[in-house]
Amino acid sequence: MPRWKAVYVSVNKAACTSLKWLVADLQGERPEQFHGSLSREVGRAMTIHKRALWEHTPMLHRLPKAELEEISPDNGWFVFAVVRHPAARVWSAWQSKLLLREPAWLERFGAEPWFPRVPTGTEQIGEDFARFVAFIEEQPEHPMARNRHVAPQHRLLVPDRMSYSRIYGTREIPVLLEDLERHLRTHGWDGTLRLPKSNETPLRPLRSFFTDDVRASIRRFYRDDFERFGYEDDLPDGLHPGDRYSDDALGEVTRLIERAERIDDVIHRARELQRAAAAAETRALEAEARLPSRRARAFAGRARRRIARGLPSR
Repeated sequence: MPRWKAVYVSVNKAACTSLKWLVADLQGERPEQFHGSLSREVGRAMTIHKRALWEHTPMLHRLPKAELEEISPDNGWFVFAVVRHPAARVWSAWQSKLLLREPAWLERFGAEPWFPRVPTGTEQIGEDFARFVAFIEEQPEHPMARNRHVAPQHRLLVPDRMSYSRIYGTREIPVLLEDLERHLRTHGWDGTLRLPKSNETPLRPLRSFFTDDVRASIRRFYRDDFERFGYEDDLPDGLHPGDRYSDDALGEVTRLIERAERIDDVIHRARELQRAAAAAETRALEAEARLPSRRARAFAGRARRRIARGLPSR
């Protein structure tokens, strides 16, 4: 955020969606530019992750070297990130992307032996989560284990090479907002920061899911996160107080899976129509170029513009 001399380095599944919307608001990004996209996200809030749609907010790796070298807390920049307890984060990633069967993830990984079943009971969820945790420890170089939603946060943030003003834990987000607001005011900003809520996971984890084997695997896979960011307890925050999920909670998971399937059906159809409209526009242009008279070309041009107005947003 050059105007505000601030940088947010995102970590997926650590309040990332909410923080990106906060940044988008500071940068004057228009919500409708995200909401109208034909991405395969299953909720409006998630469209913020369609990076190509950001209009006013550059990414660090695309800045010229001279500009990049100036970005440092020593030069008055506020450089921040947010991390989350590793066990809570991997549970959240596994639930939102795999258990709830987000379309792109189902397409890419649905045939894998560790991909979770559509749940019919609490025990099944615990078994499938344990299978996934064992898999990422056994195959740390697999594309799933290296994906930004699952990969160790230390690897994403490289704190040994990147100078941060501070790396906050999710519990410290109120402190982050105070610090960021104070920094923004020194650069002429006048407002109140509001962090929008984004809850993509209906199920809080049960203590029973974190068996000795699961906790040991998480501790080994995320060893650097535990050490670098000061997490001592293997168990995540926000555990479910009971020992099993209600039928209503399991029914909600099934409903969300069905919603994701329906959204994906509509997006596929919309993309088909988009491709068909683009092809029709191309044919109209070619036909217009072959027409001999100015009057005929003008008529064809009007027809082509009517076709173009019917194109869905990209």
